[in-house]
Amino acid sequence: MKTLLNLLTFIAVFANAISAQAPVSNPGANLWDDEAFVKSFLGSYGFLAGYEPPISEEEKEALRSLIDLMKVSPTAAAQQLEPQINAETSAAFDFILANLYFQDSNLTKAERYYKTAIKKYPDFRRAWKNLGLVQVQGGDYESAIATISKAMDLGEVDGRAYGLLGYGYLTQERYYPAEVAYRQAILMQPEVKDWKVGLARCLLETSRYPDSIAIFDSLIKDEPSNSDYWLLQSNAYISSGKPLRAANNIEVVRRLGKADISILTLLGDIYMNNESPDLALDAYLGAVDIAGKESMDALVRAADLFTRSGNYDQAARMIETTRSKFDSNLDNTTELKLLTFEAKIARATGNDEAAAELLNKIVERDALNGEAIIELANHYADSGDMAKAINRFEQAQKIEAFERPALVAHAQALVRSGEYEDAIPLLRRALKLKSDNNLEEFTLRVERAVRNRS
Repeated sequence: MKTLLNLLTFIAVFANAISAQAPVSNPGANLWDDEAFVKSFLGSYGFLAGYEPPISEEEKEALRSLIDLMKVSPTAAAQQLEPQINAETSAAFDFILANLYFQDSNLTKAERYYKTAIKKYPDFRRAWKNLGLVQVQGGDYESAIATISKAMDLGEVDGRAYGLLGYGYLTQERYYPAEVAYRQAILMQPEVKDWKVGLARCLLETSRYPDSIAIFDSLIKDEPSNSDYWLLQSNAYISSGKPLRAANNIEVVRRLGKADISILTLLGDIYMNNESPDLALDAYLGAVDIAGKESMDALVRAADLFTRSGNYDQAARMIETTRSKFDSNLDNTTELKLLTFEAKIARATGNDEAAAELLNKIVERDALNGEAIIELANHYADSGDMAKAINRFEQAQKIEAFERPALVAHAQALVRSGEYEDAIPLLRRALKLKSDNNLEEFTLRVERAVRNRS
């Protein structure tokens, strides 16, 4: 039961990692795939009289000669325009050059020339807005917040500006202003799903799970094959204490073919916490099917979890399948862990001879394998050979990482054999290394048993 309670805590933490794998996509990253943006952007090569920097007749003529080239090759147009710009030319030139570089995905130069345009003409609101777009696309969200806010102060207000502002705040974990911005963006651009996803994430991060779930319901209804929506909603279900609803979502993602190792592991963990080891095994075996060597730890962890929770048939199947999958590619550390699990299973199922053989094999290969040494000591203790057991417990106690568990196991073996007084100093040493309520309570019970004997 303790293993499963610990697992529930792990699931809550792990769900956040899953949520991070299904983030709100950067709405500035795909600007050039958005026809409405492209149309608006290309229109920005014109100027708004009274709101933007003046441009002389001579400068207009110079720009007219570039119009056809701009349509064909922004790169060539930029190369021709850049030498004409100096401190005296209109900020419109800097703005157009920045637009050309932005259109050509040269974000560094685009940002530079938007900034020079603003320096020449501080109230150049479209330059502020486009600079904000560049900063969002480049991942500089903190700067983008200030830049887009300035553009909006100057009157450059539309749904995209609000949406990108919301995204900037969300990346900085400033959820209240992000929510306000996203709600405004949705009012102005209700067809843009990015803004709804962003709002749902704000609600999720501020523990308003039912509202977040409701938004994802509508998104899933419109786009049922979008695995990110299913995963983000599953995180809301887990956070609201409905892990089996989350499991349903993850099963959908699995059927969509979008479940990776971490997602299948989370699914298995949910089933384990719900005491459904067969369903958990199915999920973990699904992880084995797609696992690479770098994912070995997740598979070993699943085998360990089955072993510790007493689901020995599932543990044996997990170990067998992992071995079959990786065969000779198992490293020594992983192989020793699997052997240790097999030894524990053998001991728990009454196959003491096999357990002893496995444990001795492990200790021969790794004299510092404290877990195996403790298990071997327990085997000797349960077999009535306390001299050998104590020898192994003391061996494990000399390994720093295993000193405390070896002390506790040694004390427990002594208690099982009725040697309560000898167990107390070991328990006190273990508590001094690290105290916890369960061990403190066990120690008090042993001490009471000694007093009652007197």
